[in-house]
Amino acid sequence: MKALRKTILAVAMVGGLTVAASGCGVIDDTIEGLTATGPATPAPPAGGDGSEGTGTDIVVTAIVTSDAAKSGEISVTVDAPRDSQSFAEDSVELPFEHEFSVPTDVAFPFRGSRIEVDAGPGATWIECRIIVDGEEVATHRAEGGASTAVCERRLQLGPS
Repeated sequence: MKALRKTILAVAMVGGLTVAASGCGVIDDTIEGLTATGPATPAPPAGGDGSEGTGTDIVVTAIVTSDAAKSGEISVTVDAPRDSQSFAEDSVELPFEHEFSVPTDVAFPFRGSRIEVDAGPGATWIECRIIVDGEEVATHRAEGGASTAVCERRLQLGPS
């Protein structure tokens, strides 16, 4: 009698799982995958053969402005898991703009960016801005001839 109950219970469980799986398409997807009767493999996105990721990169633009013709020391970093990039100089002509391209071939391809720039000779203010895919994500304006502007944008998961 106990063996019969166990058998009935096992059959009911297998049947229930089968019905549940077929209701959400798992069985159909599995059968299509095994028999190759499902839809063809989609073509890779424009801009690549699929091995480079989506073919679209994240564009990070660093912008520095001031009322002086040159900046003081400047450093710009773009943090990415595969392709971190940086730029550093003792001085640059202003206004200054530098663009970085971050490949999107990994999860969370962009971790953040930072600009630190000193005011140049004769400056009364210095300003930095970080633009990511056309959207301003950080800005800072520092006043005074010996000032330093620091812009930073970090990827943050969860509440701030």
